[in-house]
Amino acid sequence: MVFKITFKVLRQNAVLPYSYQYELSAWIYKMIADSNSQLATFLHNKGYTQGFKNFKLFTFSNLYLPQFNTTPQGLEILSPTIDFTISFLVDQAAESMIKTLFEQHAFILGNKHSQVPLQVESIHTQPFSIDSNTLQFRTTSPLVVSNFEVTDQGNTQAKYLPPTHNQYEALFFKNLLAKYKSALQHQVIVASPGSNCTPTTPMHFKLLDSRVRSKLIEIKTGKASATKVRGYLFDFELTAPQDLLKVGYLSGFGGQSAMGFGACKILK
Repeated sequence: MVFKITFKVLRQNAVLPYSYQYELSAWIYKMIADSNSQLATFLHNKGYTQGFKNFKLFTFSNLYLPQFNTTPQGLEILSPTIDFTISFLVDQAAESMIKTLFEQHAFILGNKHSQVPLQVESIHTQPFSIDSNTLQFRTTSPLVVSNFEVTDQGNTQAKYLPPTHNQYEALFFKNLLAKYKSALQHQVIVASPGSNCTPTTPMHFKLLDSRVRSKLIEIKTGKASATKVRGYLFDFELTAPQDLLKVGYLSGFGGQSAMGFGACKILK
């Protein structure tokens, strides 16, 4: 299920930090916790495990600001409202409660340097259709695909790959298949009749044009545990079983989806 959430900006000319994904994700978890603490604990501490990985099976887009100015501290908001989309791959029981999680809540988004007071003004369900094995998408938040490399000091660190990298397609579908298996294992979804989602199933990733934008996001800004994640914004085409396309669209393509990475909209 996909929802569009619109916020009323409660202070004129407030400045939104350039990196706000971690704080927005924390607010989403809080809303889930206030409504259903058992669900929140499961998502935060465990998620839907698959081997050594765990997936939260939701994602959200960047915030859309109709009018803004750029400043050294962040984005000065000039419009009375801002919005974003959030999508969940959930079973029917959880889906029925999600829309009520966020209604009328007020909160402050930002870090100790820049903050924006917001209140939920509206939440609307966004219809979508996945009825083909080939669909085109546009990222609405940076898409993260990574592998690991060993540094000269012997440490392991993430290496974030652009969609032009020769390993990108294989790692992209490896992550998507793991999410799919996790959702099946935890009975979040049921495989469609005749569905064949395995590593040997023909799947293809195609970059639609050369307009690829890199975006570096800081997580936990100002804290000792702060890290930086690099994702990319671009248009792409996927050929894969419809079950896989649905899982990616609703739970996010690529890594760190619950931190606001890998959200997309369907172009056609």
